[in-house]
Amino acid sequence: MNRFSNRACMSLVAFFLLVVTVLSGCNSPNNAESQNEAKEVSGDNKGATIKLGLPSSNASYLPLFVADKKGFFQDRNLTVTLKKVQGGVIALRGLQTNDFQVISSLPESVITGVAQGADVKMIGTLDDQSMYSIYTTKDINSPEDLKGEVVATNRTGNGTDIQLRWWLEKNGLEPDKDVRIIEAGENSTRLQSLMTGQAKLTILSQPTDIKADTSGMKKLAVMRDELKTYNHNMLMANGDFLKNQPEAAKAFVEAVGEATEYAKKPENREEMVMLIMDELQMEKQDAEKSFDFVLPALADKAEINREGVQWAIETTKETGMLKEDISTDQLIYENTSAK
Repeated sequence: MNRFSNRACMSLVAFFLLVVTVLSGCNSPNNAESQNEAKEVSGDNKGATIKLGLPSSNASYLPLFVADKKGFFQDRNLTVTLKKVQGGVIALRGLQTNDFQVISSLPESVITGVAQGADVKMIGTLDDQSMYSIYTTKDINSPEDLKGEVVATNRTGNGTDIQLRWWLEKNGLEPDKDVRIIEAGENSTRLQSLMTGQAKLTILSQPTDIKADTSGMKKLAVMRDELKTYNHNMLMANGDFLKNQPEAAKAFVEAVGEATEYAKKPENREEMVMLIMDELQMEKQDAEKSFDFVLPALADKAEINREGVQWAIETTKETGMLKEDISTDQLIYENTSAK
């Protein structure tokens, strides 16, 4: 074959490769049609990076795990980083300094923070029921048995403490009079106070409640059976983030809502249990218990229960931790609402 023929063959091969490349591009998921579809999913959101602070590790965060693992955040052009922090106070501080754009938190600490001038808002909720249970030592059979005894709280004035005091009063016990209340810190150390005999009663959330069961403690009450309206793991956003990237905030809540819907489908139960096992390093039996406890409380579309917010305002004020008047409109950012 002469030099001219070689060049001709090479030209034909190059042309053929060019045609294949063009045709492949037409069928690629990254072509213009797919990009338009992605844009339609994410609406006007131009994309955002969101650092999300989580003050504990529990199955209530399931919608966040799902949104991350199933790509619901990515579908809306969001890059979301989940980071564990040591307690709600640190999470709220990080939110105010914009170290986090969103955190999960009990509502009471944010209510007092906003009343004192914090530039944060409630944008949604993971669950619209309390996730707490009341545990006692084995010798306590009723609230009456607690008179003159010691009760363990987290920290005086925080959301956990406010719920505990509400439950005591509802069951005929005056806090700091009929019972002595001590600060014992987070879930694990509150449980330890029961196991060592320092306290007779405390309030626990999952998955520490499972440890309490296996340790022989008695579940005296489930808070949601008595507290009918509440938002437990609320989603709070930084004011600057809401001002500068409102579309991203709305897309974030939409993704959580879609993830919640996915988690609630009966056919996805086994997948959800496996996800909890992986994220929380739990045995399957414990993961199933946590999932079954959390599932009924997951909030459809991550929508805030306004009555629950009002309850938190009034109860926080009754404890004396809230001195100022504040309304739900001052606390809730409406632009993320599914309505």
